Amino acid sequence: MILARRRAPLLTLIAVAGVALYLFPIYWMFISGLKDSAEIFANPPSLFPRAPSLAAFQHVFARENVLRYLRNSLAIAVPVTLLTVAMGACGGYALSRLRSRLVDAALFAVLMLQVFPDALLATPMFIIFKFLGLLNTFAAVILATTSKTLAFALVILRPMFRQVPIELEEASLVDGCNRFQTFRRIVLPIMHIPLIVVGALSFVQAYGQFVYALTLLSRQELQPATVGIYSFVGAEYADWNRVMAFSSVFVVPILVLFLALQRRIVAGLTAGALK
Repeated sequence: MILARRRAPLLTLIAVAGVALYLFPIYWMFISGLKDSAEIFANPPSLFPRAPSLAAFQHVFARENVLRYLRNSLAIAVPVTLLTVAMGACGGYALSRLRSRLVDAALFAVLMLQVFPDALLATPMFIIFKFLGLLNTFAAVILATTSKTLAFALVILRPMFRQVPIELEEASLVDGCNRFQTFRRIVLPIMHIPLIVVGALSFVQAYGQFVYALTLLSRQELQPATVGIYSFVGAEYADWNRVMAFSSVFVVPILVLFLALQRRIVAGLTAGALK
């Protein structure tokens, strides 16, 4: 007991140091948006802005139309999240109830296909969506991104659905429910935390999608914030204080999402770890 009490402050200090180290890049991004171009490249670097200024933030709102970029990012991320959760729940449940080596082999193949980077798949995607007449539409980026997030959802949700006792479904079938009613009324409420986790992670991946958006959307008014940030970086010059200001605004929805869902996300990530 005494040894545990002595270790507690040390463990707390280690935890605080780890969190500070993890959050430091985000802090550096925010304060860099408050600096001017000269101070960003000052040596030694300053941990606090000498003369904080909101000029870079004012520029990205007034001149770069950051709100339009954020709206486009959300127009891609929200449908991808909904499609991934809906199709992932149905597919994960169906696969969890199938006992076959072919299913395991198919899931393994799907998982291995995720190894290919988006840059490698961008050209085939471009050809496919050009043939379908979907270039320069949100639908093209949504479908391309969902093809990545859905595979992740199936691999994650299948073992989660397997933990739902089959006896609950059998009891509901005896009580008069059909298979879909059993899935909707019995299984989904039990699985709400894993589905929230999958939805949050899918939202983050879709919100930060860059390669497909850059390849499939050439019209500036349709491009998401990731492509907007890229426009600040030129071949010979990068406007880094405005890049950091734009990035600071860009990450706010992600931070709000994870702060709001942090307990559920942690609960979902640890689900099944203990019996």
